[in-house]
Amino acid sequence: MSQEVELKLLIAPEQREKALEVCQSLADSHQAKPRKEQFELKNAYFDTSDLRLRQFDIGLRIRSDKDHKEQTVKLAGRVMGGMHQRPEYNIDIDSDKPDLTLFDNEIWPDDFPVYDIQRDLDTLFVTDFTRTRWRLPSGEGVIEMVLDEGYIESGEQREPIAEIELELQGGSLAEAYRLAQELVKKAGARVGSLSKAARGYLLAGKSLLEPFTQMHYVPIHSEQNVGQALYRSLESGLRHWQHNEACLDFQPSVRAVQGMADGMQMVRVVLEQLIENGVGERRLLTGISQITAKLQWLKRFEGLDELTAEDGAYHRALKRYNKLYESLVNSQEDVIRLNEVAELVHSAAYQKTVLGLSEFLLKEEMTEELEQPVLPWSSQLLKSDWQLVQTAFSEHEKLSEEGYLKLLTPLQNSLLMGTCFGHLFDADLRESFRLPWQDLARGIREITALHILHERIRDRDDEVDEKLMDWQKVQRESLLKALEYSRKAALKREPYWLN
Repeated sequence: MSQEVELKLLIAPEQREKALEVCQSLADSHQAKPRKEQFELKNAYFDTSDLRLRQFDIGLRIRSDKDHKEQTVKLAGRVMGGMHQRPEYNIDIDSDKPDLTLFDNEIWPDDFPVYDIQRDLDTLFVTDFTRTRWRLPSGEGVIEMVLDEGYIESGEQREPIAEIELELQGGSLAEAYRLAQELVKKAGARVGSLSKAARGYLLAGKSLLEPFTQMHYVPIHSEQNVGQALYRSLESGLRHWQHNEACLDFQPSVRAVQGMADGMQMVRVVLEQLIENGVGERRLLTGISQITAKLQWLKRFEGLDELTAEDGAYHRALKRYNKLYESLVNSQEDVIRLNEVAELVHSAAYQKTVLGLSEFLLKEEMTEELEQPVLPWSSQLLKSDWQLVQTAFSEHEKLSEEGYLKLLTPLQNSLLMGTCFGHLFDADLRESFRLPWQDLARGIREITALHILHERIRDRDDEVDEKLMDWQKVQRESLLKALEYSRKAALKREPYWLN
């Protein structure tokens, strides 16, 4: 077995010549000046009709290089900011169809039906590409830098391959990331979170790529230390961010951008904790802040969506005012900035931030503070954090709309902290505590929608409809009453981390 560890970078097909030039320049600048090698590679990928290998997150291929054939199994692994890590097993083979029984039976997951799957294997897609390779001496081994260009094919469907891989074969992690930064800067490369196999399944119509719309509790355990828990939480946030970025690239949508923003917010919350405990650099926080600053249009979009959504609380009433409703719908379309987000994602500053986070995650630096047991530490953290939120929400007998809006960000960050550590505590107690706070956060976001509505009614070209003004005033008053109810209910909840 070998552990595949590689940084995957994508390039635009039209940038192929530039990428080749930059790769050669990077190789030439190396003391050993490795020679360039080229191979024609064809890979056939296999699974059953009901995708049983995919269900186990297992990839299976046969690679053909001239007269040589090799079958490969890749087991479940990790992807962090373009760095792909997976256990890999290779065996030479003469046939065009793989034989799973040639692998050691110990590699398979428990209850893996080897013979049933072997019987039903079929080719799903192929990749056909030219590989240009340079082997750069590094550390105790080498970094294999390859430029792949060709196609993924499934039936009549075809999609280009244009990517650079930096595979660590005992080479220096820091040097691999330095090379990646150079490729981003000089060749316009960007981090790739989808493997060729993942793209092939999509092309073959055997998998879907849809935005993640909900952050899930990070699967950490009480036996772990603080550092392990925080790094797993950071990885979870980055994975959420990158998955939605891949969705944006595959099929642009506001939902994908919202998912990216949610992942970024979680990464920022966790990174702040790591920095407070002695690891990490504030430049990464600065990079994330600069990215999120360009996603501020989401708040207005979400406010307009609250007003126009067919299953929303305001849709039926506003539909009676055709011109007003149409203007709200048109404004929602005008607010969307998907092209600008695509440009942002392709920018060098964005890519360097993602690479910086990926490298930081892989180093997994530790301090004495981070080596503490996670359970008592997280209980104290949640307690301190909640006391700040509790104080802010109970400081005034009655809060105004502006007062609630000021408290939204700290409340959302507190809920995200609970997402990081919530898995450690009793699920029923946890959800009972979080529910009214989540209701409160949803209600506060609704204030923005009613502010937009007030502006739109006030600024209408025709005469202001007093009945409509009175209606929206009643809606704002009702929302404030509901917020007050949720606030009082939330403040009475018994914290779950005390049990």
